[in-house]
Amino acid sequence: MKITVVGAGYVGISLAVLLARQHHVVLVDILQHKVDQINRRVSPIKDAEISDYLASGELDLKATSDTNTAFNLSDMVIIATPTNYDATTNYFDTSSVENAVELSHSNNPKAPIFIKSTVPVGFTEKYRQRMKIENLYFSPEFLREGQALKDNLYPSRIIVGDRGTDGRMFSQLLKDVSLNRETPILLTNSSEAEAIKLFS
Repeated sequence: MKITVVGAGYVGISLAVLLARQHHVVLVDILQHKVDQINRRVSPIKDAEISDYLASGELDLKATSDTNTAFNLSDMVIIATPTNYDATTNYFDTSSVENAVELSHSNNPKAPIFIKSTVPVGFTEKYRQRMKIENLYFSPEFLREGQALKDNLYPSRIIVGDRGTDGRMFSQLLKDVSLNRETPILLTNSSEAEAIKLFS
């Protein structure tokens, strides 16, 4: 499967490395120095497991800043861009997620899009209806900085905000690349998945 991951922060790069063990993954980031580091198999973040996996040379992984090419060739898109939370205004800046969703959908409307970025409860469903994108879903991550790949390799649970074919496919894909075959899977709607993430 050809998978595009948008955002080379600790969530995006850990997912890209995890999935590139079994799939062809293109990791997209707007910062060229991160793209260059990843293509040299150097981790742009501090995470021992990510550094080890990158150095092993056994990953089908390419980094790029060329979004159009990355989306056009993709069977699935995962968005892991930053949504900085302002406690004073009680506001998530979801602009990077919205931009990535629009780019993905305009270039390749058939590819399902899974948001891994933290967003407000109700964001995915409202945005899905507003933009008329039926294959847009939310799937929370439960990762610690510095141990992101380890937490993806041994997830405590896999939650996807879709009970249909895409949700079942994505949850199984994440379970298949993990090292914990007993990981429970929970399929909900996107708003429930967003609430689980925020309450956790």
